[in-house]
Amino acid sequence: MQTQHLQIARPGVMSDPEWIALESIDEQTTHFIFDDDMLVVLKDRGLVEPLGGRWLVTEHGQKALNERSL
Repeated sequence: MQTQHLQIARPGVMSDPEWIALESIDEQTTHFIFDDDMLVVLKDRGLVEPLGGRWLVTEHGQKALNERSL
């Protein structure tokens, strides 16, 4: 499935695949099941940032994870 199909019309709401990807980055998984396009989508939304060859969840991304978990 192409990443563009995973995007939704309302930018303030994460799709399930975006949430799963963000959650797995937050848990620092060793096996990221999505391709690099998903990382770009999350970066464009301000949810992750690259740092020294790794991807880290931003403060905005952590807030989005917390809100979705409630």
